[in-house]
Amino acid sequence: MAQEKSIQQISLDQLTFDIENPRIPKSLNGEDEVSVLEWMINKENIIDLMYSIGEKGFFPGEPLLVIFDESKGKYISIEGNRRYTATYLLQHPEKAPVRKATINEISVNAEHRPNNIPVVVFNTREEIVDYLGYRHITGIEPWDALAKARYLSILYSRLDADIAPYDKYKALARQIGSTAPYVRQILLGGKLVDIIESNNYFDIHDLDDKTFEFGSFYTGIVRPNIAKYIGIDIDADNALENLNIDHLQDLVKWMFEKNNENQTRLGESRNLTRLNKILDPKYEKALDAFKNGASLTSAAELTDEADEIIKKKIDESLKAIEIAWSYFPSLKDCHSIDQEQLRQINKTAVAFYKALIAKIDSDYEMEDV
Repeated sequence: MAQEKSIQQISLDQLTFDIENPRIPKSLNGEDEVSVLEWMINKENIIDLMYSIGEKGFFPGEPLLVIFDESKGKYISIEGNRRYTATYLLQHPEKAPVRKATINEISVNAEHRPNNIPVVVFNTREEIVDYLGYRHITGIEPWDALAKARYLSILYSRLDADIAPYDKYKALARQIGSTAPYVRQILLGGKLVDIIESNNYFDIHDLDDKTFEFGSFYTGIVRPNIAKYIGIDIDADNALENLNIDHLQDLVKWMFEKNNENQTRLGESRNLTRLNKILDPKYEKALDAFKNGASLTSAAELTDEADEIIKKKIDESLKAIEIAWSYFPSLKDCHSIDQEQLRQINKTAVAFYKALIAKIDSDYEMEDV
């Protein structure tokens, strides 16, 4: 662990980014420093961190965790890419590919522009992995879901091949202070993202590993009908054995492909519940309608969703009116009650009841025919 090693001071020109960091998009692997800097500035809140370091200096209690790369002749910042970037740009504002004026102003006005920063040197990347999990999975600086998935994938690959898959999930869960189902779910999501990446995100405009909303995706794939539709068995050791690539493409397009109004077929992620409903195999007409362009709402009307809503709302209404009636003996101001509203409740209930009876009679007649 980091605290067991001494802190050293290393100059900035001896450091470089870790492009294999789970937080950095895979699409930037192999890219030049400019591309990584641009992503860091746009996505990692570097500006605020520059202000902080420029005003207060580099906090020595937060050293970078590094390894030495002989091929590069530099130390790679395995943990601390944000702090390294902010400090680097304070020293070299001219290197900023975007937001040049802002970064130059921060650098010019900074009280502190550290050239040497504290690091802890490790022999191998693997030595740092456990610490990263503690800090970014369960600790004070959590990664986003996709970074967690990629980190857990690294840990998973390090486990003995003879260990059963679910036992591996439990082992990882203990290591990061989580649960085996969570580990399995997020790892499965990560594998699917790898497949989606290998298919070039199904050529969806502007969709890549920087814009893919992994959080909503991996929570969606565990819903039973969505899982069944794309051909995954969450509980199986080989969950992707029967994966249907065409249906996976459907799901990704429904969730992420935007129309001219910048809207997706799914809309908000909370609509995954409705999508899961229309993907129930017993509602083929609902799915056909959705595939042929019907809105999610319209397609859902072809399921028994209306039946469920009606039953739920009638139950809620009855309970509410019973509670109100129970308080009637304590009523002090009769004129405070809206009589017209009560009449409307009664009128609507009677009309509903008559319509229901008529529909039941009609259904019986159709059965007789």
